[in-house]
Amino acid sequence: MASLKRILLATDLEPKSDRALERAVQLAQWFDAELTALHIIDGNGGRYGCLPLHHIESELQLRIQAARGGDGIRAQAVAVRGDAVEHRVAGYAGLWRPDLLVVGLHQRDRVADLFLASTVERIAIADGTPMLIVRDKPLQPYRRALVPVDFSERSQPSVEGARMLMAEGCLHLLHVADLPETSALDKAQVEHDFRTVLGLWGDGPPDAPEVGTILLPGSPTRRIVQLARQGSYDLVAMGSARRSGVSRALLGSTASEVIDALPCDVLIGGVALEAGRSPASPSSAGSCRPDPDGPNGEPDDHH
Repeated sequence: MASLKRILLATDLEPKSDRALERAVQLAQWFDAELTALHIIDGNGGRYGCLPLHHIESELQLRIQAARGGDGIRAQAVAVRGDAVEHRVAGYAGLWRPDLLVVGLHQRDRVADLFLASTVERIAIADGTPMLIVRDKPLQPYRRALVPVDFSERSQPSVEGARMLMAEGCLHLLHVADLPETSALDKAQVEHDFRTVLGLWGDGPPDAPEVGTILLPGSPTRRIVQLARQGSYDLVAMGSARRSGVSRALLGSTASEVIDALPCDVLIGGVALEAGRSPASPSSAGSCRPDPDGPNGEPDDHH
């Protein structure tokens, strides 16, 4: 299974930034990864603008150590000054080359907004580093993940990324067909495509998440948001913003609105596939079976 060795947390040290910090610490502890917490002081200075950089770095270290498990991980704090926050973060990520970038959802005009909007294509790091956008308090590891797929190779890193971040639980693959109803689809072909997606990433350890599949008609953006709200998911994983397909339908000029509408954490991008895996089969029953009624009471096609 893929793993994380380096995690970069971009934080603005605002009150709700503790959620992203706690999730980053949790993942660093789980994967025995090295964590770097990065704070950029922009031209406006902000509440920490008048402090020496080493004082800010000390504050970051204290917050890491105060988080659950934080005193047992390898961590460093970095504070720098600069006007273009997004370029500073991208530049540091390009230099340090983390496996995952973690940001908080509340960073609407600092980091997350610039990484998720269309300007992401001009940031060198966007194509190479997966980004975890944290919205919720991380009370436990991720247990329910939704992964929109378009049956292309672009879907594989998202599936693998979600699986990597889950210790156990339920992982649902969602395919949204831009049609009035799913009856117009070749169900046998769709079933084959789902199994192909699963077969490329294969079986995991005994406690790996169960896998279920969902097929829905309609607009991908609307359906993904509806299902994420309905299904009590704590993670939605989508492809890189530089790709086409499902991620392109979501990540563009209205990216901030889409992310705001999702009720849970979001993984943008994923991880590379490992070779030599044996095929896995989707689950159609048991605790991982999707809700029998789709968004707004419409029946889903489950496989």
